[in-house]
Amino acid sequence: MKFQRRPCEPISLNLTPLIDVVFLLLIFFMVSTTFDQTSELDLQLPEALHGEQARDRAPLQIEVSEDGAISVNGEASDNLPDTLTQFLQDHTAPERVVVIADERARHGQVTRVLDALTGAGLTQVSFQTRYEP
Repeated sequence: MKFQRRPCEPISLNLTPLIDVVFLLLIFFMVSTTFDQTSELDLQLPEALHGEQARDRAPLQIEVSEDGAISVNGEASDNLPDTLTQFLQDHTAPERVVVIADERARHGQVTRVLDALTGAGLTQVSFQTRYEP
């Protein structure tokens, strides 16, 4: 007796349920995500209790006062990137830069100083604090 073979259906993978699950997960994560907003804070920075006293004066010192005024090596600067460019044209690039910020200086102003230093290619930065043993 001769049996007839049924034609075989080609094997296929149905991706529709997988796509539905991926979209549901995407919607879930989009809805449940929160975004933190940062703001500038007025910080009172403490005195340094540990560390070592600076042994020598750095060739480039940037001071940030309480009111946000910036001075480079004791001279007031209205445009820090231009002042840094002029300094680097007149002198060789210093090994390190010292940032001296008043404890009541705004964090945003100190961040702008660090950004200007990075833009000028000066990445060896240290902070000077008041040290009272």
